[in-house]
Amino acid sequence: MPQPPDHRATLALNIDRLMRKIHAELHPKAADFDQHKVGPLGGMLLLTLADSEGSDLQTLSRALGRDKSQVSRLISRMENQGLLQRETSSSDGRSVELRLTAEGKAQLLSIEAALTATVDEVLGPLNPAEKKTLSTLLQKIALVDAKRSPR
Repeated sequence: MPQPPDHRATLALNIDRLMRKIHAELHPKAADFDQHKVGPLGGMLLLTLADSEGSDLQTLSRALGRDKSQVSRLISRMENQGLLQRETSSSDGRSVELRLTAEGKAQLLSIEAALTATVDEVLGPLNPAEKKTLSTLLQKIALVDAKRSPR
């Protein structure tokens, strides 16, 4: 007897294909927008900091799915480039929070513009109503994820 299609697996594979397509379309454009050569992980770090300014190393490591030492090295490199700065936490003087500098915010704007243009190209086959529905669903997922992340 044939098995019914596993819609969860199909969804997972389609999300993976979408992510790979966005990455593949964005990568060749990097020279145009990645002035500081932060690379994909650095871009994700800047985007993550923009979502949760004042994050600490542990929170960023968890959000990026990378070990603390790798993220720490990236933070040091980006701090040396003037893209972010460390500040003593106002709520806990023993911990350090990371914040974007003006240069970091400028780099972030370049990344966001390139990402927006690339996603717009990738989602070209969708009509405006479908894009709005997709955006609403993704926002719902992102908000649930944000509620799960302990600070």
